[in-house]
Amino acid sequence: VTISLSIGCSEMVKKHVLVRKLAAVETLGSASVICSDKTGTLTEGKMSMVNMWAGRVHYNVTGKGFDPTVGGVTHAQTGADASNDLGVRTTLLSALLCSNTTLCTVVDEKTGEQTWEPRGNSSEAP
Repeated sequence: VTISLSIGCSEMVKKHVLVRKLAAVETLGSASVICSDKTGTLTEGKMSMVNMWAGRVHYNVTGKGFDPTVGGVTHAQTGADASNDLGVRTTLLSALLCSNTTLCTVVDEKTGEQTWEPRGNSSEAP
């Protein structure tokens, strides 16, 4: 792992990558899959799931931010609600059990609105 990390860091130096937090480099050493895009992962530090595959079935995932009351899971081919499909539920349960992050409700001091805020590991909660 140390050798892989040092090779990765050397490659990043060659490309003039600026590392702001050491935790980002440490997380790179334990990653088996790295997801990136141009819609917020790199600029906002937030990553959103828009598709998932479970039991060889393709699903679309919708939602906004961390609010668990907005969005859902639908079959990619038919658009039918898939939130109760066994494959979806077991895949999301596995993800939940692997996460150290929790969602808490907080009241925005400026607007008085209740919002959802993640708390936990820096690689799981921005």
